[in-house]
Formats: sequence, C-alpha cells, structure tokens
Amino acid sequence: MASESISIAIIVTASIILAAMVSVALFAQWGVLDSSMRLMLRNAQERLETGASIALVALNTSGATKYFTIYAKNTGSRALSLNEIQLIDVYLKDSSKVILATYSSNGGANKWNFTETMPDNVWSVGETIIIKVYNATNLSTPVTVTLVLPNGVSAEYTYTG
Repeated sequence: MASESISIAIIVTASIILAAMVSVALFAQWGVLDSSMRLMLRNAQERLETGASIALVALNTSGATKYFTIYAKNTGSRALSLNEIQLIDVYLKDSSKVILATYSSNGGANKWNFTETMPDNVWSVGETIIIKVYNATNLSTPVTVTLVLPNGVSAEYTYTG
C-alpha cells in the first residue's frame, strides 16, 4: 500500500513537472508568434499607406550626358524619409534589356539622384520629386520605367518618345 502511494506521488509530481515544461515552451513560442504577427501587420499597414505614381518621364539627350527625368508623386498617406527615398530602385526596360539604377548623389552610369520640390529631406504626401536616371546604355523606345520603393510598392510608366 505504501509503495502504491509513493508510485502515485512520483507520477503526479512527474506530471506536474511535465505540464510546467510544456507550458513554458508554449508561452515562449507564443511570444515569438506574437512578435512575428505584429511585425507582419506593421509591414502590411506600411505598404497600404505607401503609394507613388509617375506623372511624366522625359529623355534628355542634349549635352554629353543622357538621362531620363522622372516626375514622381507621393500618392500614399505617409511621408518617406530621406533614407527611404535613397533605397528606391529604378528599372529601365526596353524590348531587349533591363537596367537597374541605384541611388548616388553624384550621378554616374546607371545611377540616379533626385531633387525635392519642397526641400526638407522628406518626400511628403502629395509632393513631387524630380528623379534623374543616368543611363549608360542606348535603350530603344518604348522604355518602361519602374520605381520600386523599399517596401515593395511600385509605380510604372511607359516612355514612348
């Protein structure tokens, strides 16, 4: 009888310890899941609040340097910081090739820079920025110009000449 009571006490103690271990593991995973869900929701909200459109694209061929001038407007409901603007990727695509231009304040082959219409280092809602894309390759028209913002939101315009 005494050995039976000791066996039951050991089993109950082991069950309590096992239940505590499972609870701790579940609560730890719940915290990871919770932070992942919060991050995912914040990213989705940011994408919904971000928007851009290209109003006009022009090609400047005068002088030694050829470049596309892009007039892009912030059509979202949030402003973009200077760092976010500099992370924009600009793609130029004709029928046979695609060129990726990245930001450089100095310009250069397959680089771009920008000028704000309201110089405050923020691309405010409703503001238009003027982007100059210096292309080193001859592109045949039509050229599709695509701006991809850091969070994946994009705007596209087809330049026909």
